[in-house]
Amino acid sequence: MLTTAAPPRPRMAALAVRARNIVGSGLCTRTSAVPDWLARLDQLEHLTAAAAADRRATLAILDDQVVIDLLVLSYLRHGTPYALWSDTLAGFAEDVLGTTTWAQLHRHLDAT
Repeated sequence: MLTTAAPPRPRMAALAVRARNIVGSGLCTRTSAVPDWLARLDQLEHLTAAAAADRRATLAILDDQVVIDLLVLSYLRHGTPYALWSDTLAGFAEDVLGTTTWAQLHRHLDAT
């Protein structure tokens, strides 16, 4: 039987892993160690206050390094890089887990 390769990790999941590794390895232990940290903190605050759909759309168009900086700051301030998805479970499932809520619903319905 042929084995299939695991599906590629979604972009946000890969960037969150990089952010966790940066903080976990001790490369960045305080907010001021993030490049351009004042601007990034301002961006993080604006994103946190934005509606979930706007936040997700903004994260989708930002450069990878900017997103990593934001996720590192999120990790340092909130204890998790996933704080930007705290109010949108469907958004977390799509952006980070790589699955849509409809796909999960279909799997559950097909299993019954």
